Amino acid sequence: MLRDIVQTVSLGALLHDIGKVLHRAGNVDGRAHSISGTGYIQQFTEEKGILDCIRYHHRQELIDAHLPDDSPAYIVYIADNIASGADRRENEGETTGGFDKNRPLASVFNLLNNNNGRAVHRPAEIADTINYPEIISPQNLSSDYNKILSGFSNGLSGIYLQPEYINSLLDLCEAYLSYVPSSTYRGQVSDVSLFDHLKITAALAACIALYLEDRARLNYRAELFEKERDFFTEKAFCLLSIDISGIQQFIYTISSKGALRALRSRSFYLEVLLENTVDEILYACRVSRANLLYTGGGHAYILLPNTDEVQHQTRQAFLHINQKLMEHFGSSLFIAYGLQTCSANELISKTDDPESYSNIFRSVSAQISSMKLRRYSPDDIRRLNATSTDKEGRECSICGASARLKEYAESMICETCAAFAEISRDLIKPDCVFTVLKEQTDSVNLPLFSAYGHEVFLQAMTEDEARRLLKENPDKVVRLYSKNMYRTGLRLATKLWMGDFAARNHEGGLKTFVELSKESEGIDRIGVLRADVDNLGTAFVRGFIREGALKDKYRYVTISRTATLSRSLSIFFKYYMNLLLDKPAYSLTGRQGRRKVVIVYSGGDDMFIVGAWDQVLSAAVDIRKAFSRYTDGTLTLSAGFAIFDAKYPISRMAKETEELERRAKHHQDAGNQKNAISLFGLEIDNGLLTDRHTYSWDTFENKVLGEKYATIRDLFAAGGDYGNAFLYNILYLLREADEDKINIARLAYLLTRREPARNAPDALKEAYKAFTTRLYRWAAEPEDRRQLITAILLYIYTMRDEKEERVNDQDTDS
Repeated sequence: MLRDIVQTVSLGALLHDIGKVLHRAGNVDGRAHSISGTGYIQQFTEEKGILDCIRYHHRQELIDAHLPDDSPAYIVYIADNIASGADRRENEGETTGGFDKNRPLASVFNLLNNNNGRAVHRPAEIADTINYPEIISPQNLSSDYNKILSGFSNGLSGIYLQPEYINSLLDLCEAYLSYVPSSTYRGQVSDVSLFDHLKITAALAACIALYLEDRARLNYRAELFEKERDFFTEKAFCLLSIDISGIQQFIYTISSKGALRALRSRSFYLEVLLENTVDEILYACRVSRANLLYTGGGHAYILLPNTDEVQHQTRQAFLHINQKLMEHFGSSLFIAYGLQTCSANELISKTDDPESYSNIFRSVSAQISSMKLRRYSPDDIRRLNATSTDKEGRECSICGASARLKEYAESMICETCAAFAEISRDLIKPDCVFTVLKEQTDSVNLPLFSAYGHEVFLQAMTEDEARRLLKENPDKVVRLYSKNMYRTGLRLATKLWMGDFAARNHEGGLKTFVELSKESEGIDRIGVLRADVDNLGTAFVRGFIREGALKDKYRYVTISRTATLSRSLSIFFKYYMNLLLDKPAYSLTGRQGRRKVVIVYSGGDDMFIVGAWDQVLSAAVDIRKAFSRYTDGTLTLSAGFAIFDAKYPISRMAKETEELERRAKHHQDAGNQKNAISLFGLEIDNGLLTDRHTYSWDTFENKVLGEKYATIRDLFAAGGDYGNAFLYNILYLLREADEDKINIARLAYLLTRREPARNAPDALKEAYKAFTTRLYRWAAEPEDRRQLITAILLYIYTMRDEKEERVNDQDTDS
């Protein structure tokens, strides 16, 4: 039996609107969803507190319910109102006047950045296809809801509605309710999913319970029902923002030896470090992962109650965790945070200050910036300077550390890098469960850190091993993480969306850089792609403000909508990215099948992908198109793409591609900035470094690839004695055309000399005629000429073999 009011309201809030699914599936008639939902959940629990939260979460029902003054139903009632932004007077199910049960979930991007989209998602569980928003005609969706209800019921039968299963229930709701609208009321925008509404309601309810408990105000009817408006103005909540510093240095400052395994392992480690830190904070503050609003890219937002205990626990947790990070990694990693109190009215933008919601995020951001400037105390600095080194002056061959060294695979590396190397194979196993243990074992362990100052240990194991451990030694387990898979009945478990797509070798491990380069078409090279979302911070803070509206331009600015937006982006980058690479659409060279690439990182808003160069570039095109379709063009990506020798230092790969990404961020085209890709590298022009191959995505896809590259490809596909030397000669003349116009005449001479013979096939003659006609036109226009140069370079890369590569390298050296 549940005794903790926080756990009761968390579970009750996560289930309070489940009757809406029953109603839309056609399983009930004429009853409010609160009534049908209660009857449904009675199959799974007899806990009165949970059932009351479901049955009595509307005002009219509470008036006549005669519940005890300390009933948890009052907490879920007001949390529901805060989450929805208003107290709805009609209940879905008992009336059809204002509701349309066949109304699908509108895309959260319909209103973002002043967009006016109309796309919707069809009701479905999260599966192995991307549920793109689209324009669909009205139709009966009851069969879709029946499928959702069936899957949800099967999952619910495998868990217990008890505290240790709250995270499992949360995962279940996400799996089946993410593409279900919270409200089908015709007078509202239906772009907040039922899952996000339930999750925010649970987060708010837990905060309210702890806030009132801290102040010994336990007459919930009086505090939340009778004086509801007053409570909306109280600073009952805190927004906690977390930011990990040093990510770039930690991941990329490694040698080339074992580089790809080290990259992937270190990237994964930072993801789990953030998730475990979040879980430690949540546990210390007595709330669940429902209170986690966003995590990804080294950042997290958590909604907490405004209590002295929360303030104390938060400060102590980060103090302890940062001390442990310093012990293990020196000054490489540091976690900064900001904590800002707020009221319900501020969270739903219903105050006299229309910027009150945005100001919450500005405040925590400013606190983080300030903390980064004073991250270490004098004692911390003394400890850093006193770090011991290897007596013989040796260093880790991967990261360069000089402490805790050991022999590993004929190399000298530190203990942490050895653990990263050992665990790399497990990271790409789909059935792997990552277990956080209280004690170190003989298996491979990575260090994680408790909010209370001690270490815990991360170990990879199979699901069967995890279940056996929970059965035989449950006290040893702190928590479990699975990836991209909901595991019914595995208590203490949390599913993490994780971009883990990886090309594997015959032994099941990650392909090396050398192996990936040999998978390339043409020249054996590694492709590196770095990309992130343009202006995402602004979108979170101001994206739902209706600029130019004559009145109430802040009406769509709510925490529920922000939560839906952040989760929609997370699932794209952390899960759907795997699908895009597994089932590709575009191919530069015509090759089909799974991409020969590895996701080093794909998180909240950015990605780092390596692999066979042509496959990485092709993947970039797929990702951009999918992202544009997924977000209805309201958000854009900027990317840097470069090609490297497999033995080139990874730190330089990362740095040079980062600079290309920065150049793409500053690109302007037709008055629009960003939304671009910058390729290859920087070139000297009049003594300055210039990015000659930066384009808006539309220009790159339609003009460079769809027009110039396609024309070259068609010529070579038609046959004839045309090799790379032909293209090199054209390339030289085009590059010199800016300085010497006579090179255009030389180009004409070259093209005339290489016309097909009279007896050549007609197809070749037609292809060559099309090629030369377009080439003359493009060569005469500076922008077309620039695009043509990029296209020729790309095609040459697809044609070069190892012999030609060595010859050209020798020519370059001489």
